Amino acid sequence: MQHGRVQEQGLNSPAGTGKYNRGMNANETIRLLILNDSREEVERLISMLNNAGRPTRAQHVESEEALTKLLQEQTWDLMIADAATTELPPANAIRQIKRLNKDVPLILISDEEGNQASVAGLKIGASDVIQLDEDQHLLLVIQRELENREHRQQRRRADQRLKEAERRSQQLLDSSRDAIAYVQDGMYLYANQSYAEKFGYEDRDDIECMPVIDMVSDEHQGQVKKFLKEFTLKGDDAESCQLVFTGLMANDALSSFAIDVANAIYDEESCIQFMISSQQVDNEQLQAELQKIKDQDVVTGLFNRQYLVEKLEGEVAKAINDSSTATLQYIEIDQFSDHVQAHMGVSGTDSVLGDLGNFLKQFVQPGETLARFGDDAFALLTPDQKADQTLSRAEDICQQLESHIVDVEGKTLQLTATVGVSIVTESTSSGEEVIEQALKAIEDFRKEHNNAGNGTRLYEPEVSEEQAAETNLAKQVQTALDNNRFQLLFQPIISLRGAEEEHYEVLLRMLDDNDEQISPSKFMNAAAEIGVTTKIDRWVILETIKTLSEHRASGHKTRVLLNLSRQSLCDETLAPWLGVAFKAAKLSTDAIIFQVDEVDVTNHLNAAKAFFDALAEIKCASSMSNFGCSLNPFKTLEHANTDYVKIHGSFTLDIQNNSEGPETLTNLIKHLLEANKITVVPFVENANVLSTLWQTGVHYIQGHYLQEPTASMNYDFNMEG
Repeated sequence: MQHGRVQEQGLNSPAGTGKYNRGMNANETIRLLILNDSREEVERLISMLNNAGRPTRAQHVESEEALTKLLQEQTWDLMIADAATTELPPANAIRQIKRLNKDVPLILISDEEGNQASVAGLKIGASDVIQLDEDQHLLLVIQRELENREHRQQRRRADQRLKEAERRSQQLLDSSRDAIAYVQDGMYLYANQSYAEKFGYEDRDDIECMPVIDMVSDEHQGQVKKFLKEFTLKGDDAESCQLVFTGLMANDALSSFAIDVANAIYDEESCIQFMISSQQVDNEQLQAELQKIKDQDVVTGLFNRQYLVEKLEGEVAKAINDSSTATLQYIEIDQFSDHVQAHMGVSGTDSVLGDLGNFLKQFVQPGETLARFGDDAFALLTPDQKADQTLSRAEDICQQLESHIVDVEGKTLQLTATVGVSIVTESTSSGEEVIEQALKAIEDFRKEHNNAGNGTRLYEPEVSEEQAAETNLAKQVQTALDNNRFQLLFQPIISLRGAEEEHYEVLLRMLDDNDEQISPSKFMNAAAEIGVTTKIDRWVILETIKTLSEHRASGHKTRVLLNLSRQSLCDETLAPWLGVAFKAAKLSTDAIIFQVDEVDVTNHLNAAKAFFDALAEIKCASSMSNFGCSLNPFKTLEHANTDYVKIHGSFTLDIQNNSEGPETLTNLIKHLLEANKITVVPFVENANVLSTLWQTGVHYIQGHYLQEPTASMNYDFNMEG
């Protein structure tokens, strides 16, 4: 296909470029990956972008290995891929981008007409699908995706700042000398240690979720209840004030309190804040208390979980702000409770953990953080390292641990570990997400190895249920094709004009493992994805010719409507093949009317016209189904002329559901009759619509009210007389 240049005219002028730069920094260079088999097209895209005022630093991707290297070594803003590239299928590129947890939107370029390419591209994860040579459209989509990426980046930075502010706020609350509590629905939602101590409790957990009234003397309970009710009803209009009452201490003693009350938000919940200010703020004491937060695990001498989580959140913030990369190895000892805790006891288990901690220290490099993360788990956080390097190191840890002997007071153990690796990148939202991904990698590894460990796995996003179902359906289609697991059904089409010929529509069903029928609406898209729709169509044609030949041999004047896919419509070899098939079966070519959906005809007008003309040459009739829903259906009919027209079923259903009058359908049929088309109205579901359809002058009707599809052509057309 020649690449048109009309779209590029005017892109050098201000009028041609300004609209593409609105809201964007025109001088900012786009870091672009291009996936295309044609180097000429890669150069054309770069030139087009530069001419449009978008300076570009591009890299031509020629293999999956090269893509992996580029993604790990540099930061990229965008990827443009040719849907038909063979060097690296776009689906594989998207999977690799997700695997490495990169925020690189991918735009597909397709030369396929219609919306099928868009649907397929969006399903595999493309941000958008653009028609080949639609450069102006491409520029607008590039602008949108770059802005969207920047918005995502800003949101992640904001989320990170919010998390950090919340963490610091919580830390200050917990350690504050001011007695602070939050109340919701009359109960303590939170109270710090100072507040608990004011009421004589040793631990703040003792009063969380306790009703406020339980800590108020009997004589003041009514007053406090009334106050809380009125303060809550005022909502945001409530002004800060002071509540004075006699409180009930933990030892049942009474004490007077003056509490400052204000509206507040705690843990994203609207609530009431209680605060009792300390008489003296001792900054040195506060600082000393903050310093008491221990970073070290007592058993192993390594950093503890809290310290590692803080470091991990720091790496997440760094990745969001500076586009850096870090990795986390979650090292989980296999069958720890069975092999260690059950045999070694508490003290022996601690000794084993100490030994494992010392063993793992040898793998720690400068700048890394090794911590004990749980009863049977360690974590190693590594800044500025690629995923494949971390995987290699994780494999080394597993191999050396397998040969390591743990000796505790003469008892020896040999242990193994499973290591889950996750990546911190600019698209990571939180440290918790990184940990969950590493744990998921461990879970996936063990599932694949019958719950056995001793290995490594990089976290990869799960295939969605929809994608898994589609993959399974594609396999079912191939199996059905290989093992003849398709079935034909026949639904009668009844003449309202007393025609002598019998008509049926041929309907296809696929049989699953339980011999349940699956409709084409559910499996034909999967068939198209694996490229077997034309094979299925030809199977239907041959089976129909065979069945119809036997049926007509009994004296029936039967014709059938047979549906073809978009792929068969565009298959130039189909019409000649049909001529041979009819001749071999000694069946008249006018016995089968080949039917194509209006959408497919509209999207492939030239191919449709050529196909219908070829059918006419061998004296086969043609039909267009689902007619009447495009913007200008009669324009389509002018270009691709068919003998039959089957109206879209929604027109009939709307009349039967009383959601629309018959005028639209009547007018549509009137114009079709004026164009000398044989008309069919489907979806006749009750008797009430029959008189309306008869008055329209339609030739044929079809629907479950007349007869549902059956496995044989056994309808008694004589009773319609």
